[in-house]
Amino acid sequence: MQPNKMQSKSLQLSIQQPTQLIHVGLVCRDIDTAMPKLAALLGVAWVGGAPEPWKLLIDGQPRELDMRIAHAQGNPVNYELIEAVDNTPWQTAADISLHHMCFHSPEPKAVCAQLCAMGYQQVLGGAGESSGYFRDREGPLVEIIDDGLLKYLNRYYEQSAASTSA
Repeated sequence: MQPNKMQSKSLQLSIQQPTQLIHVGLVCRDIDTAMPKLAALLGVAWVGGAPEPWKLLIDGQPRELDMRIAHAQGNPVNYELIEAVDNTPWQTAADISLHHMCFHSPEPKAVCAQLCAMGYQQVLGGAGESSGYFRDREGPLVEIIDDGLLKYLNRYYEQSAASTSA
């Protein structure tokens, strides 16, 4: 076994398809309370957090949700903070909890198919799509994103970095 290859389902993706960790996702009960608390703890500047309408496919069902999502560039990892929404993958009983790990791949459809073949259940997005959330019985969700979503996220991380250095 190579020293940098761990024997975890979510990290085995790098064996067959290249992946890169983009951010760690957190879910909170109140984003207005969590953002300053986490900013002080992590030394980051949050960007976003205002309610935005999203059209999503959750557990195979189309849903329209108003979601509050903020992003921050950290060192060495970026963060995504999502305010909890009942009856969705974004639920928590805690004030703040670990929710997901987001990976980008230049071959996202292959990675999504590989996760399904490994027994992960797709809970966000649909079969054959190039992004989504995948659930295993253990641990946080795994998110796979394509080039378009990576470009979208990088705009937030650049704004966050500029705010932190200002």
